[in-house]
Amino acid sequence: SALEAKSLLGVLNGLSRRLYFDDESMSDEFLHEQIGFEGSLEEFSALAKRYEGLLSAMAAANMEFSQLQAFLSSQMKRRENPLTEQDSAVFQKFWKTQKPKIHESLVRRSCGDSRLAEVSWRIDVKSKARHVDQINQPTAIVEFQIESAAEKQREILCFEMDEEHSKEMLQQVQDIQKCIAQFTK
Repeated sequence: SALEAKSLLGVLNGLSRRLYFDDESMSDEFLHEQIGFEGSLEEFSALAKRYEGLLSAMAAANMEFSQLQAFLSSQMKRRENPLTEQDSAVFQKFWKTQKPKIHESLVRRSCGDSRLAEVSWRIDVKSKARHVDQINQPTAIVEFQIESAAEKQREILCFEMDEEHSKEMLQQVQDIQKCIAQFTK
């Protein structure tokens, strides 16, 4: 590799900050300058692009250590620009410490940052209706306030439920609770 272990680790950290933590200051120009890469910016950018591809593959697969070793081993056997033993060791060291953070970042991005902030409800009883059988039927008016941390605002979702719909919703919530409980045992 064209990079020493310490420099490669610095590049991997910089690339991960750019790719997974939206740190736009980690440009190829900045990283090229910071690590003191002896080649041209174009050469460094080509190397950085290759490392980005490797990081992306590792992150997309959320590679466990054994998968990572097999993946890096295959990269060491490439005809063109194979990774060295030292490169492989640096990637493993980097992944050991950064995998949880990168995974968390990807999960946050895929799920968005919305959360249920507040629930309010009331029961209305119809006193007027087109059909006599609809009079005196209770209806729940439910309001969810969904909070978005990134946009620092709340969206309001309001809907009505009759007795049948409330039973269905309660069953769904109980199913969610059961699934969560299975993971927390």
